[in-house]
Amino acid sequence: MNTLYFHTGRSSFVDKDQQIFSANGTVKAFSFTSSSKAFTPLLFFCQLIFILVNIVNTDLFVCQFAGYHSFLPGLIARLTGKKMLIVAGGTDCVSFPTIGYGNFNKRFLRLFTIRSYRMAHHIAPKHETLWRYDYTYDTTAVSAQGIQAFLPQLQTPHTSIPNGYDPQFWKCEEPKRIKRRFITVSSGFEYPFQKQLKGIDLILNVAPLFPECEFQIVGVSDVAAFGNVSRNVTLLPPMSAIELRNAYCQSEFYLQLSMAEGFPNALCEAMLCGCVPVGSAVFSIPEIIGKNGFILQQRDIALLEALLKSASSNYSSDMGRAASTSIAERFPISRRKAELSALCLALVRK
Repeated sequence: MNTLYFHTGRSSFVDKDQQIFSANGTVKAFSFTSSSKAFTPLLFFCQLIFILVNIVNTDLFVCQFAGYHSFLPGLIARLTGKKMLIVAGGTDCVSFPTIGYGNFNKRFLRLFTIRSYRMAHHIAPKHETLWRYDYTYDTTAVSAQGIQAFLPQLQTPHTSIPNGYDPQFWKCEEPKRIKRRFITVSSGFEYPFQKQLKGIDLILNVAPLFPECEFQIVGVSDVAAFGNVSRNVTLLPPMSAIELRNAYCQSEFYLQLSMAEGFPNALCEAMLCGCVPVGSAVFSIPEIIGKNGFILQQRDIALLEALLKSASSNYSSDMGRAASTSIAERFPISRRKAELSALCLALVRK
C-alpha cells in the first residue's frame, strides 16, 4: 500500500502515524505549512505538482486533519478513483467563536473543511466525541460540537481510532516526585486563543490561591511576552520527549484544563509516567482519565480551587500507578497501528 500523506506541520502524532503507514508500504509526505498566509496559493501549486508527480503508484491519500491542505487530495482522489482518508483530530471538528478557535468558526477554512469531509471516502476521528458531542463545560460556547453537528447530512462513513502510546518509553524507572507539583504542557502561545483554549488562564488565576504548590507550564518560548505570573508558577521552554518524561517523573499531578481537545497526547504520556491527572470535562478527557484522577465539570475558578484542594490532599502514588496502567492497557501504540492499518487496507481493497 503506497500512501501520500498530507499534514500541516511535524508533530509527535504526525510522526507516529507516518511510521504506521510506512510499515504497510511506501509513504511520501507533503507538509502544507508556511510562515505566512500569503504563501497559501503557492502551497496549493506545490501540492498539486507533488500529487501529479506521485499519483501513478499511489493507493491511498491520507490527510492529518481537514482544512485547506485536504481539499486538493480530496478533489483529485474523486477524479482519479483513488481513496482518501481524513484523520480528524480536534480543531477540524469544532467551533468556539468566543475565542476564535476551530475550523468551523472561520469562513473560508470552514468551506474547505466541509468540502474535504464530503469528498473523503472515510473519516477517522481520534475519539467518537469529535463526531458528535453535547458540550456543557463552558456555558458561553456552542453546545453542539463535532463533525456531524456542523454537517448533519454528511454521508461519509467514520471509524473512531484513538491515539496510541509506547508504555516502554513513557515510564519512570525511579520517580523523584516533588510534593504538590502540577505540570501542564502546551504549544502555540503565539495564537491569541491558546491560553484560554488550553486552560492556562485558569492555572494562572488559581495558582496564587495555592502558595504551597508549584505550577509548571511547559512550552513557553517567549517568557517576556507571556506576562507576569505568580511566584509559584514556572514557565519552561519546549522540551524534547526525554526532557518531558523527566519532568513528568518529578511531578505529582498533570493539568489538562482545555476548553477543547481531540485526544491529548501530553495527558496520556503524563499518566503513563504516573502523574495523577486533573482534567476538564470535555470530549475525550473524561474517558481517558476515568476513575484515575479528577474532573473539572465546568470552567469555573471556584470549582477548580475546590478540585485542586481535593487533589492535593488525596494524592497517592497508587493513584498514579493506576493511571499509568489504565493508559498502557487501553491505548497502546499497537492498538492504533492495528486499527488504522486495517482501516486503510480495507479502503484500498474496495
